[in-house]
Amino acid sequence: MVAALVAVLFFFGLLIFERVPEIPVDIDFKPFFIPFVFLALLPRGLPTIAIPLGAAVGEAIGDIIEGYEVDDPFGFAGYFIGFALAGYLMSGKPLNWARISVACLVGSLVQAVIEASAFLAFGEEGLGVTVYSALGNTVTHGLVMGALVTVPLAYALHGRIERLLGFAPVSK
Repeated sequence: MVAALVAVLFFFGLLIFERVPEIPVDIDFKPFFIPFVFLALLPRGLPTIAIPLGAAVGEAIGDIIEGYEVDDPFGFAGYFIGFALAGYLMSGKPLNWARISVACLVGSLVQAVIEASAFLAFGEEGLGVTVYSALGNTVTHGLVMGALVTVPLAYALHGRIERLLGFAPVSK
């Protein structure tokens, strides 16, 4: 249920933020705060796998609608691994802003590096562009659309969302 909810919310979030112009090369604004908030609020365990799976599926649905490209499997793996790592780092501690911020940055860095590696794997761009894309997406996904939005949302939604999804709110 959590994976499906995150997939739908992330997909519609991506549709909304597709309107924001992309910064060349491939630096964009994606609503990473959606899975990050769920990762912060829900306990470690099955949700730590379900939420990344939902985010990756939401992105994959968008990729299929836009037109499937050869580098999309890199993106799917990047979303899953990056969000799973962020969930592990957050450990269901929605009131620890430093831990949430670090997890958002690390998770988005891992996702951005895996996705940017497709540039090198398929010979589309050089190493400089790949590094620029990975760092730029880490800033836009992890900081701007990640930690800066996730921290206040986790504080505001703490104790409200968990029960609706069948989990007890984490006290710390």
